[in-house]
Amino acid sequence: MNSLKYGATMYMPALRSDLAEAGNGEKFPGLRTVVFCTEDSVREADLPLALGNIHGALERLEDGGIFRFVRPRNPPTLEALLSMRLIGRVTGFVLPKADLDTLPAYFSLLERHEAFKIMPILETPAVFDAAELSRLRDYLANSPLRDRISALRIGGLDLFSILRLRRDISRSIYESPVGHLIDGLITVFKPAGLELTAPGFEGLESPEALARELGLDIGRGLFSKTAVHPCQVDIINSAYRARTDELEAAAAILDPARPAVFRLQGRMCEKAVHTSWAKETVERARLFGTADVRHALDTLPYMPSSVSDN
Repeated sequence: MNSLKYGATMYMPALRSDLAEAGNGEKFPGLRTVVFCTEDSVREADLPLALGNIHGALERLEDGGIFRFVRPRNPPTLEALLSMRLIGRVTGFVLPKADLDTLPAYFSLLERHEAFKIMPILETPAVFDAAELSRLRDYLANSPLRDRISALRIGGLDLFSILRLRRDISRSIYESPVGHLIDGLITVFKPAGLELTAPGFEGLESPEALARELGLDIGRGLFSKTAVHPCQVDIINSAYRARTDELEAAAAILDPARPAVFRLQGRMCEKAVHTSWAKETVERARLFGTADVRHALDTLPYMPSSVSDN
């Protein structure tokens, strides 16, 4: 799995008239992933209109563009989406309220459609139950669809709602009860090879606070973050650029001529434990560039041609 490539990810109510423009990469410059939503952002009475709108947008989606996902309201909605003739023009589906009560029905439908990537959203009371999380991890890790699970998205707004809270945007999410929960999700799912993405930041006029939170996301290995507004897209994608000192260290770690353990930049580098980080750092540079333009990728002494499996 490789969630890094999804970068800034923005949800759009499926009733909007500009779904195709967004999905073709024309509407929001820099946006890497769009999710057409038929769940919380659409009233139940308007669901038929939303599905009709997606059907019409599929006709206008072009090859290429950006990553396009659809968030179905429930399994019957997913079934209706899968019956659309051109549904293959989307990358996959973001599955809401994902837990052991809902996922079997979603996965049963998706087993018959092998082309689609899957991103379940962790946003139900089960997320607060350690035993339930362990069972969910085992279910996902052993699922026939495991290789199609790009990442698990963290539904921050719903988790705050379960606690009857609204987050304080003057602080990072990691200074809240949900922050402690996120740290627990990392330790449960990442050792099983299941990637996680970072929840959105509600503040629309707090770019510095968003940037600080992105640094905390990255320090936890959480890549791809929900953008709640187009004004956040560039800030999110820019945060994923690799610093040139990181890139130099990554290149050295991946250099086969280097010894198994060596000193660089005042730190110990050990290939056996740092190679995964090094590969991810190189991939960040390829996808998002570097934080210092004075050092281009091709100036480094060793750089593999490809480090991504996806």
